[in-house]
Amino acid sequence: MKIEIIDQHKADPQRLRRVFFERALRALDRLAPGITTLVARFRDLNGPKGGVDHSCTIEVALRDGSSFRAEARSSALLNALDNALDRVVRRIDSARKRELARRRQALPAAI
Repeated sequence: MKIEIIDQHKADPQRLRRVFFERALRALDRLAPGITTLVARFRDLNGPKGGVDHSCTIEVALRDGSSFRAEARSSALLNALDNALDRVVRRIDSARKRELARRRQALPAAI
């Protein structure tokens, strides 16, 4: 799995990297064998002014060629990270459920 972290803050990149790995591995643990690329982008939209301005974008590419993207904003960077991870996991699960439903409908009825 290729993991890339793009951080606009540059405040404490080692801590952010460590926290990202811990939380991403926990959230994506059961999906990990199918993930080829994981990209995280962190931005501070308003700069030092404060507010709900921390943005985290997670992009996941799977072995089957599909890709998923989720973005979350929060006043705290780690909350934005958790929300984005939750959203991308839900999107992957929903896509898998839809694919299974399509396969079941496509199967001919047993006689």
